[in-house]
Amino acid sequence: MNRREALKIILAGGIASSLTPLWYPLATAYPLKSRYSGRLSVHNMHTDESLTVCYLKKNKRFDPSALNQLNHLFRCHYTGKVHHIQPELFLLLDMVRSHLGANERPFQLVSGYRSPEYNRLLRNRSRQVARKSYHLRGMAADIQLEGVELPAVRDAAKCLNMGGVGTYDQFIHLDVGPVRYW
Repeated sequence: MNRREALKIILAGGIASSLTPLWYPLATAYPLKSRYSGRLSVHNMHTDESLTVCYLKKNKRFDPSALNQLNHLFRCHYTGKVHHIQPELFLLLDMVRSHLGANERPFQLVSGYRSPEYNRLLRNRSRQVARKSYHLRGMAADIQLEGVELPAVRDAAKCLNMGGVGTYDQFIHLDVGPVRYW
């Protein structure tokens, strides 16, 4: 299953439920059921905060309370600004971890949401920072997975074919934008 098929399933679930806002759609349908746990463990390396949360309810809908907690954890550590993170990013992270069989291991969050000020600061320091980064839109995370080598994380993400995957010395960039690799 590719990213487009997965997103069609996700959106079909959201359309089927008129009482649920579109950005809280059914997380998945049967074909993806074995590819995620509905639970994330994340440690923010800049704030030293950790969170383990079930971001999906038993009915496979995103849990608004858990998403708010994750949004707070993924906030810009430079400005403290909290931004809406696309729930599909949490699903992607979960699927990467499940693909690796590392369901109990926490992600180390290097960068989640970036404020425009912080992104400009990083761009002034490095040419590798995109002007229109998906971090600015709450669609990306730079991560490590405790106890898992970066190439294994990269390869698992690439196998899912669900967004951008970038390899850097200290982390893997994942986003829910177009499928591409660097």
